[in-house]
Amino acid sequence: MTWNQAGFLKPQRKLSQYLFLYVAPSMAAGLGLFTSKPFEAGATVLTVTDPDYLAQAMSHAEITAAGFSHADIFQVGSDLFIPPYGGPDDFTNHSCEPNCGLKVRPDGFSMVALYDIEANEELTYDYSTHQEHPLEDMDCACGSRGCRRVVRSFSTLPKPLRRRYLSLGIVADFAAEMALIAAEGSDCRF
Repeated sequence: MTWNQAGFLKPQRKLSQYLFLYVAPSMAAGLGLFTSKPFEAGATVLTVTDPDYLAQAMSHAEITAAGFSHADIFQVGSDLFIPPYGGPDDFTNHSCEPNCGLKVRPDGFSMVALYDIEANEELTYDYSTHQEHPLEDMDCACGSRGCRRVVRSFSTLPKPLRRRYLSLGIVADFAAEMALIAAEGSDCRF
């Protein structure tokens, strides 16, 4: 892996195909990813393809040793996390009532619109759909009416919400599998 001076993985993707995306202050916290054009529900908003996407993944111990914040990493396996790499998705914030969902593949991911999205709207997804690690809880600042106040593992979501997310195909395979194990009462350790 190649790191830049700011501690991010050097971007390895051309971002010119995402000219409709921009980073701006978020109502929730910090910066967020916004779209300058509208999307209909079900449309693909963003696709990141990189044959080395999962090769960037680090263990929780490596992430901690490198000093990354839990809010800045993306979980892709039971103990695999992708640190910030300079792509547009690094600025996608969590919402307990998201307008997007992520469909992860070994070579990247697609962001899909869960609802109609207006131009200049912030793009968000529920971090819990790709989180299943007991050390990854974080305070939520999304401000939505249904805010859960804390972002936790997928297995901790209310059952109807888990079912909805599963039916939309926006839950990481590892999170769905580990939630099933937890529901069956097995002892799942990390």
